[in-house]
Amino acid sequence: MTTVFLVGAPRSGTSLLYKTLCLHPDASYISNWVRRAPALPQLAVLNRAATHLPEARLRVWFGGGDNAYVYGRRRPVWERAFPMPVEGEPLYARAGIGETNGHDADLARLRSSFKAVRRAGGGRTFVNKRVANNHRISLLLEAFPDARFVEIVRDGRAVALSLSNVDWWPESVVAWCGKTPRQWESEGGDPWELCARTWVEELRAAEHGLAKVPERQRLSISYEQLVRNPHATLAGVAVFAGLDPDADGGDWPTGVRFPDRNEAWRTRLDAAALSTIERVEGDELRRHGYV
Repeated sequence: MTTVFLVGAPRSGTSLLYKTLCLHPDASYISNWVRRAPALPQLAVLNRAATHLPEARLRVWFGGGDNAYVYGRRRPVWERAFPMPVEGEPLYARAGIGETNGHDADLARLRSSFKAVRRAGGGRTFVNKRVANNHRISLLLEAFPDARFVEIVRDGRAVALSLSNVDWWPESVVAWCGKTPRQWESEGGDPWELCARTWVEELRAAEHGLAKVPERQRLSISYEQLVRNPHATLAGVAVFAGLDPDADGGDWPTGVRFPDRNEAWRTRLDAAALSTIERVEGDELRRHGYV
């Protein structure tokens, strides 16, 4: 079994890349059903049904084409029940792996769970995206010495704006500070500083972990590269992940759109917010060629 982990700061395109790769007929993934019942990874067998309903899969996974997350509407029961790739944190938790540590990790259980998902769901390559994995790359490499890691990086200004807009952000615990954005603001913190520093800290965490991964087992791409030339970028990632880019005649990503959502920060961030973000992110923006 080839195991591939996608890492990167939240709102960097990791979910879009994850779900698109999971359209490949040889890809296996943790589904919403397995997340609900992590002791029964065999429920991944339901993933097979999704492959036979391509139009429904596009609607549920991408909102019909280009949204890795679908907000602003109540989903019918059938959509909530439809098999879909998810981050799958309950499988990590069941193996004793916390979001920021793995001191009590049962790596054999994690390997067994992933293997059961692959067997039940089909496919030769197990793909997973989990933001918390930015902080536990070393542990994952210990569990899967031959694992491959794909990092995706996006302009931090776009990430900061996107973070500020998603509904789960205010109550999520931010790993580097141990607080939710709501708590941060209640204590007088600048919300734009929190969004910006989250991008910086997650980049650095992933970079620190990836430094321990053999060069042949890591690949770095950018969100900008993905939306500018999705076909070539996806083909390159597929080859790296051990997936045939020409499977299904090369049409496996058909129906997914990749609009460039980066420019919104130029018009929606006021001068004060942009100044704060660029002050916090400046070094990393320059290092990655964004300024």
